[in-house]
Amino acid sequence: MPVSAIRTKLRQEFERNRFVNQLKTVDVLIFQSDAEFQETLNYWKQLNHVMKYFRGEEDPKARVPKNFISGFLEGRN
Repeated sequence: MPVSAIRTKLRQEFERNRFVNQLKTVDVLIFQSDAEFQETLNYWKQLNHVMKYFRGEEDPKARVPKNFISGFLEGRN
């Protein structure tokens, strides 16, 4: 995977939370990102955990089911 794709995905994650103004929410987002960064650095996340962020770009058929029952009947869990 090229570095440019990783940078683009990181930028998308930052831009998704761009307009968050509440201080408590910003603190939670910072804490969650720091925890995720540490998990990645310590190899507590396996490759499939990291690659789930890029699944939409790699597999265009990958989507989240509309509800639990439809996902269950499709064989997704």
